[in-house]
Amino acid sequence: MKPTIRLIAMDMDGTLLNPAQQLSEGNRLALQNAQKSGIQLAICSGRMPGDIALFALENGLEHIAILGLNGGCCQRSPLSHPYVNHTLPPETVLACGALFAKSNVTYGLFLKNQVVIFQGTKELRRCDWGGHWDIPGAPVMTFGGDLTALAVQGVNKIVCVEDDEGLLTHIRSELEAIDALQVTSSWINNLELMPAGVDKGLAVREAAQEWGFDLTQVMVIGDYDNDLSMFRCAGFSVAMANAPDHVKAAARAVTLSNAEDGVAYAIEKWAL
Repeated sequence: MKPTIRLIAMDMDGTLLNPAQQLSEGNRLALQNAQKSGIQLAICSGRMPGDIALFALENGLEHIAILGLNGGCCQRSPLSHPYVNHTLPPETVLACGALFAKSNVTYGLFLKNQVVIFQGTKELRRCDWGGHWDIPGAPVMTFGGDLTALAVQGVNKIVCVEDDEGLLTHIRSELEAIDALQVTSSWINNLELMPAGVDKGLAVREAAQEWGFDLTQVMVIGDYDNDLSMFRCAGFSVAMANAPDHVKAAARAVTLSNAEDGVAYAIEKWAL
């Protein structure tokens, strides 16, 4: 039997977007059909709120919820005022910055809709940090600055990027010893650092509460490690076929890949 779904929360990269980083026509139509049937939609991504919001607006999704920065900053609709804004303790930001500087690792501080890049050995392109820049509502990117002042402003998330697997593993072990941090990953060469207890699972729980839905009425769709917390809290979890085996094993169901409109298939099969 199909579950009764009132809210669908979807990851973005590797899930909702195809390998060309675009929303396919099949997925777009499925999202529209879900909205017409009364289902609330949410994009739950590590991206900044403005980047997600502009993508949504470009595709005619004016009423979708934006659960940005892995749940660190969430909006009821694109470009609206956040109803949730979780930040890291300033001393934790400083400790992370010192660790990355010692190892010469590239990292970014995410403050709502701004990213501040501290360049290490690995040089990244602008598109590696987001898809929308230099237009109203888009994220703002700057390089370097006073780490102490930034920490006090309120950092939602820190991302470090390092291709040396051994170094990344060592850094992860040191970060996981910091009680105020929650460490996850959205790709093989990065670490995403959130305030303890803040993750996509919390974002889904807070969204369900915001709209008055029970978690048994929530379906989530994802493809990587930072989606596992969504899987654990939602009534119905779906992994993409392109997800690693351990992610697929953690889900209640597996859909097609992001190259095959896997989100549309999941919505049509289990939600409509």
